Amino acid sequence: MDALDPLSQVAGGNSPSPLLLIMGCIGAFFAGALITSLIRGSKEQGWFKQKEEDE
Repeated sequence: MDALDPLSQVAGGNSPSPLLLIMGCIGAFFAGALITSLIRGSKEQGWFKQKEEDE
C-alpha cells in the first residue's frame, strides 16, 4: 500500500523533519524548566511537610 503523503515519497523515508526535532528540543527544555520550578517551589514552601528541614 502506498503512503498517503506524497512528500514522504519525495523525501525518501520516514525520518523526522529537522523542524520537528528543533521543536521537540525546545519543548523538552520548557518541560524541564517547569518540573524544576515545581520541585524547587515545593521544597521552599513546604508543600510536603518534611520532618527534617534543610538549613
